[in-house]
Amino acid sequence: MSTRPSLFARLLCWLGFHDFRVIDKTFGFGAAGDIEKVECLRCGVIVTRQA
Repeated sequence: MSTRPSLFARLLCWLGFHDFRVIDKTFGFGAAGDIEKVECLRCGVIVTRQA
């Protein structure tokens, strides 16, 4: 089985349609709220977002 994503999967990531999984979650109160660190399974990009 190949670990390299297909051309179609790379195109989806390039267009901004990532396949994210949560790798870290920080709980907070007030205006900050919860913060998640997510990673794309296809291209490996890591993004921090407010949940």
